[in-house]
Amino acid sequence: MKKLILSILSLALFATMAQAQQQIYVCEGFDYDVYEVASTDDIRFSADGLEVSIGNHRTYELEDIDSITFAEPLFPRIDILFNGTSATVSMTANVKGVTYSINGAVVTLTSTTLSEEYLYSVSGTSDNGSLIINGDYKLTVELAGLTLTNPNGPAIDVECGKRIGVILKEGTVNTLADGKNGTHKGAFYTEGHPEFEGGGTLNVTGNTKHAICAKEYLQFKKSTGVVNILGAVSDGIHCGKGKQNDDNSHFQINGGIITVNNAGSDCIDADDYGCMIIKGGVLNLNVSATDGTGLKCDSIIYMTDGDVNITVNSPLSEGIRTNHTAYFDGGHIRMDVKADGCKGIRAKRCSKTTDTVLNGGFLHFRGTTVDMNISGKTYAADGTDCVGIRADRDFTQTDGTITLTVASTDATPLVVKGTDNRTGGTLVVK
Repeated sequence: MKKLILSILSLALFATMAQAQQQIYVCEGFDYDVYEVASTDDIRFSADGLEVSIGNHRTYELEDIDSITFAEPLFPRIDILFNGTSATVSMTANVKGVTYSINGAVVTLTSTTLSEEYLYSVSGTSDNGSLIINGDYKLTVELAGLTLTNPNGPAIDVECGKRIGVILKEGTVNTLADGKNGTHKGAFYTEGHPEFEGGGTLNVTGNTKHAICAKEYLQFKKSTGVVNILGAVSDGIHCGKGKQNDDNSHFQINGGIITVNNAGSDCIDADDYGCMIIKGGVLNLNVSATDGTGLKCDSIIYMTDGDVNITVNSPLSEGIRTNHTAYFDGGHIRMDVKADGCKGIRAKRCSKTTDTVLNGGFLHFRGTTVDMNISGKTYAADGTDCVGIRADRDFTQTDGTITLTVASTDATPLVVKGTDNRTGGTLVVK
C-alpha cells in the first residue's frame, strides 16, 4: 500500500482545499486520522525527510503513512464475532476471493487474493472456539476485545507465510489460550512474520508449547501497547525460520511493554540462526525454568535503546544469552541474578557439530547501562558457578556504565575466557 508520493500531494493540497472537500484523511494501515481542511494550513517535511507534519495537528513518520485522501477510506474488512458456542462472519462488499466455514465456534477462512490486503477484525468470547486463516498474501488481524480459548489446539492459527499485521485495538483487552497436550506450536501461531501494533492489551497462555510462536521474524512496533505472557509450557515467545543468514529470523522490539512469566523454557527465544534487535520498549522477564533464559538467540544481539528488566530465579538459568555475539549500544538493563549456578549475561562459544551457530562468545558494551545484582551461589549438584557477566571469548567495553553488585561470596562478577578489551566506559564491582 506504500504508494504515496507526499511531495506531490503537499503541492496539490492547497489547490484542492479551495474546492468543496471539507476533510482530509491520513491513513496508517487500516486506521486513519481525519482533519478539517480549514484547520490544516500546510504539510511540512522534516529536514531529513523522515517525518511529515499535518498543520499543527500531528507529526507522522513518513514510512507509516499509506495515503492522504479527501474521501473517507473504505477498507476491505472481515468481521469475526465469537459468541459462546457460535460465531458469525461478515464482509464488506469490496472483499473478494475469501470463503469461510463455521463449525460451532471454530471459524476457518481461506483467501485467494494475491494483491489486496484485508483486515480481519476479531471480537467476542468463546471457551471452545478458534480462528484459522489460510492464504498466500499479507493480511492484518485486529484484536478488538477478544477472549478465546481452544481446548483442542491454537486459539489463533494464521497459515500464511507473509507479513501478518496484528493490531491490538486501543482500549481493548484480548485474552488467548490453547489446549493441553496438543501437537501445535503455540496458542497464537503465525506461519509468517507478525508485526504487532496498537495500544490495546494482549494476554496469552500456552498450554501445549509456546504462548506466541512465529515461524519467521516477530516484531513489536513503537505503537504496541501491553503484551502479557501469563504462562507457557515451553517458550513464552518463540520465533525463527531455520535458515542461515536470513533476515526473516529475528525478534525485534521497538516499543510496547512486554512481560513474560511462568515460561517452562525461555522467556523469549530467537531460534534457528535468529537475531535479537532491541530498539525501544520495555521487557519484563521472569526466568522461572531451570536451565531457562530470559533473552536467548542463536546469532547476534543488537541493543540500541529500551529497558530490559530480568529476574533470574531458577538454577542454571541465564538472563541474556547469545550463541555468538552481542552489541550493547544503548538502553538500560536491570537484572537480579538470584539462583544458584546462574549467569546474568553470557556470550557462549558453541563448538559441537550439532550446534546451530559455531565459534561465538563475544560481548561488546558500547553505551548500554547495566545494573546487576548477583546473589546466587555455586550449584551444589554439579559445581556450576554463578557469574554476572561471562564471555566465552572476548569482552570489549568502549562506553556505558556496568555496575555489578555481588551479595554472595560464592559468586563471580565477571569471567572472560579470551581477551579483556576495556578501553572506555565504566565497570564497577561492589
